[in-house]
Amino acid sequence: MVPAITFILALPFGLEKVNIKNKSGIAKFVGTTGCIGGAMVLTLYKGKTLVRSDSETMVHAVNYVKKERWGIGSIFLAAGTVFWSSWFLVQASIGRTYPCQYSSTAFLSFFSAIQSAIISLITERDFTRWVLKEKLELVTVAYIGMVGSGLCYVGMSWCVKQKGPLFTSAFTPLVQIFAAIFDFSVLHGQIYLGSAVGSVFVVIGLYILLWGRNCEAKEETQNVKQPQMEEQDCNGTPQV
Repeated sequence: MVPAITFILALPFGLEKVNIKNKSGIAKFVGTTGCIGGAMVLTLYKGKTLVRSDSETMVHAVNYVKKERWGIGSIFLAAGTVFWSSWFLVQASIGRTYPCQYSSTAFLSFFSAIQSAIISLITERDFTRWVLKEKLELVTVAYIGMVGSGLCYVGMSWCVKQKGPLFTSAFTPLVQIFAAIFDFSVLHGQIYLGSAVGSVFVVIGLYILLWGRNCEAKEETQNVKQPQMEEQDCNGTPQV
């Protein structure tokens, strides 16, 4: 749902334009819809088991879940989606006024660490749980800091600056696809029909969206070059 909300929020601010009268606008709309539909299928539809894992030890979820937890979880999930979509729009404005991806990512990580510390103090007050003891924990934290909070955010900031918030957010459904792949290959999970169908919709929608965005970029380039060529012709025409 992140591409959809990003698309809706970007329209009033003029960060994205959709003209359904030309092929690029139609492609952007259809591609975004395909990404949304695929993400919803991945999330909401499970279906039959297509590929079973060879592992005999499977982890089963508890069937009994309180309804209150579902309600609170849905609220937090919707809020997180809106805030995550808003980040792409805010980053687009930051990229124009402060085009330094590395320092902006450093500021982002600094304030995120403060917020995480406050939340951790509220949820976990046992400070012994904060200490990293095993090597795997140290490697995990280092990897998340360097790749997840460092490289990824720098790359996304650069992509938002170059291609816009909608283009960047369109790749977020791929996270669910890779999560399903790692779940099967590493955690020995199962591949369901919903994961396969949703992945196909996401890939097709993403391809259509990127094609439409490329067509739109070519149209904008032609619209910029045409007045310049006309001005050169007018200035270069010899007077008799």
